[in-house]
Parts: sequence; C-alpha cells; structure tokens
Amino acid sequence: MIFWIVLGVTAALAALWIAWPFLRSTTFELTGAEGAISIYRDQMDEVERDLKAGLISQSESDAALAEIERRALHAARSLDQGMAVSQRSGLAALALTAASALAAVGLYMALGSSGAPDQPLAARKTEILTRQADAGDVQSRIQLLIERTSENPDSFDDWWTLARAHAMIGDHTASAEAYRHAAEIAGDMPEVQSAYAEAMTLANGNKVPTAARVIFEQLVRNTDDARAHYYLALAKAQAQDFEGALAGWAALARASAPDAPWMPLVRRDIVNMARFIETDVLDYLPDATPQEIAQSGGDPGTALLPPLETAETLEQRLAEDPKDFKSWIELADLRSRAGDAEGAADALAQARQHFAGAPFVLQKIAEAERALGLDLVAAGPRGPTASDMAAASQMSEDDRADMIDGMVAGLAARLKEQPRDLDGWVMLVRSYSTLGRAEKARDAYETALLVFKDDQTALGVLRNSAGALIGN
Repeated sequence: MIFWIVLGVTAALAALWIAWPFLRSTTFELTGAEGAISIYRDQMDEVERDLKAGLISQSESDAALAEIERRALHAARSLDQGMAVSQRSGLAALALTAASALAAVGLYMALGSSGAPDQPLAARKTEILTRQADAGDVQSRIQLLIERTSENPDSFDDWWTLARAHAMIGDHTASAEAYRHAAEIAGDMPEVQSAYAEAMTLANGNKVPTAARVIFEQLVRNTDDARAHYYLALAKAQAQDFEGALAGWAALARASAPDAPWMPLVRRDIVNMARFIETDVLDYLPDATPQEIAQSGGDPGTALLPPLETAETLEQRLAEDPKDFKSWIELADLRSRAGDAEGAADALAQARQHFAGAPFVLQKIAEAERALGLDLVAAGPRGPTASDMAAASQMSEDDRADMIDGMVAGLAARLKEQPRDLDGWVMLVRSYSTLGRAEKARDAYETALLVFKDDQTALGVLRNSAGALIGN
C-alpha cells in the first residue's frame, strides 16, 4: 500500500510539473527588439562612465555614443515591436497530464515488478561481476574470488584459485600473497610450497629470494620436484656459481622426459650459460641441436642459414629509427650469438630507455632478456663472494679491509640505482653487521622497508632475514 501511495504522489508531482506552463496566468514578455535596445543602453552608460573616469576623451565619447545610437535605431527598425502574451490552456495541460500518466502506468505494468523484494547494492554488484566472469572477464573473476576469500578465509580452494588467477594476468606479487595463504592452510603439501616459492621468485624480478631458496632446498631433500631443482640452479647462477648452475640444469635435463613442459626452459638456460662461460654445450646437453650449438657459440656446421641482417646494419637502422623495439631485441640476439653478452645487455638497456613509458614493450624486452640468459647474472657488484674471501685471506689486514669496504660500497651504490633487489638489501645489511657498522646496517634495513612497503612477501623476508641481523 505504501508503495502505491508513493507512486501516486510522485505521478501527481510529475503531472503538475508538466502542466504548469499551461496553468500560469496571462503573462507579458519582452520581444527581441526591446531586449536588443536594452543592451545598447548599457553600452551608452558604460561610455559615460569611461568619460567621467578620464579613460576616454570627449571626442571619443561623442563618436562612440553616435555609433551606439545608430545601431540602436537600426535594431529598432529591424526587429519586431511590442509585447509577447502567454495565456492559460487548461485543455492542453489536461491532455499532456493524461498522456504522461497513461504512458508511465503502461510502462510500469509491462516492465515493473512491485512484488519483487529490494536487492542490496552488494548483491547487485556480485550479480554483475558473476555475469562478467561467466563471459570470460578475468578481472571480474578475481574480484569475486577476493570477496569469497574475505568471507571464507580458511578455504584452500579459493586461495589457490585466486593465486593462479593473479598469476595468469602477471600480478606475481598478489599471486605470491594468495599462495602464502594457501600454503598456511595446506601445510607442507609439496605442490603448494613449490608454487608459493616460484611466485615469490617471479615477484622478485625472477631473482630467487632467500625465503624461496629455503623452501626449494627443503623440497629437493624430500621430493623430486622439478621446479625446485630448476630454481636452485638459477639461484646458483645469480650467486655467480655458473658451473654449479650448469650442472644443476644438466642433471634436471637428464632426469626429465624429453617432452616435459619445463624442458624448453631448461635447454635454453643451459645453452645461454654455456655461451656465457665459453664452454662446450655438448658436455651438458649431448643432444643439442645445431641451432642450440650455434646459440652457445659453437660451430653448427651447415645446418643453419646465416642471419638476415648483421649487427652493423641493425645499428645503422636504429640510429635513424630508435623506436623499433623488435630491432633492438634482434640486435641483442645477434650480439649474444656473437658472444658479446655485454653488448647484448647494452642494446636492451637502450631499448628500455626509449620505451620507458610503454609497459607492453618493457615486458617484451624483459622476456628477451630472459630468453638470452642475460638475467642469469646479477648486474653490478653483489658484495664479497666465497672466492673473494679466499683471495682476501692472502692479503694484509689493511688491504683486506679496503677490498671488503670497496665491495660493500659498490653494493650500496648499485642498490641506490636499482633498489628493487631484495637479496641485495639482505646482503648489504649482513655486510654492515659483519663489519660492526650497526648504524649503517639499520639505515639500510629501514631503507629496504620503504622500498618494499607495498610488497608484503618482501617485507616478510626482510624482517626474518635482515631484521634478525640488527635485533628487530
């Protein structure tokens, strides 16, 4: 009953609003001629004010007034004279009101549903997201999964599905966080732990962080998880143990079926690392194809055709048109095939400068960097390694201290330019702590917390690793 009362009042008000112009009493309105003349009067008043203020001379005032009067007389002769009259029209008002009411009632009877219960905004939003998700929209599906995990935070299936959905669109930071929840619920389930550690690695720019390495090491001790073997070898490469990385990937290749889904990636990294340390790829990959042998810097025989372009012609073309990102990638590939890893990395670095505002192109450049193996070696100094310390043991105490100070200073300088290196920050804090520089260690730790303030996974690693070194 209340609904119909509200509907009736609303209809009455709408009808009154429509009919009002026809129900007003007789009115008189100025026509266009009178309106135009009033404008000229205002102009004449403005000229007189300017004359009194001394802004114009008397002659200029007389000339302006004469011109305004001429225009006013012309307007008076050209436009209609008199008043416009508006009168009541009750019949028209009644007709319009009736037509509007009938149209509204008819439309509501056809489309409305007065007996339907109210639908909350949240329910309508969920319904819309569900339709969009069913139509294949991944973002809508992710939003639905986020709502489900909020409502039921102990559901492993929901967290697992959300993590995979985030990974599908390349949001590895969010994926790692969702995998973390799934891992906490699932316990020591190897598949979940492995996926979580991989997501942490991808969120860290494909650099294996300390927390992920610990998980992979546990998996290798207890299972034959191929992913763990792969990333442990990658961690060795990033720690500059290149032969250890090659041996790890070669062992994984020998233990895997030729058609295993990870084999293309493993073979690629074996080839790239063999080229980097200038060793024979056949020692690690006996069934290497002629193309893989050529990519590793070996002699492929006559099985391969020569490249269509040389590095020199590409360099000339890019000097004229540096906005061709495919040519930059091709140049990096040619330089890499020639054994010039530094030149290949420089080509991709120049490409990044030219396409700094193009996320899609930057993603393609990063993919090319990984495909060429240029991501296997961390750029710049990373602090003292085991071989560095062995060499330092043969030095005098002063020389040894200078060498270590130089390495730590180099690491700190690199982190200022490339701050998104989680392992680098942990190493810097550890180095300062070992050297007894507590204040610098704490400053580095706090700076790292600011760098990764939006990455909960990285913050957890920092607090567990670097934080423990300074007593936090």
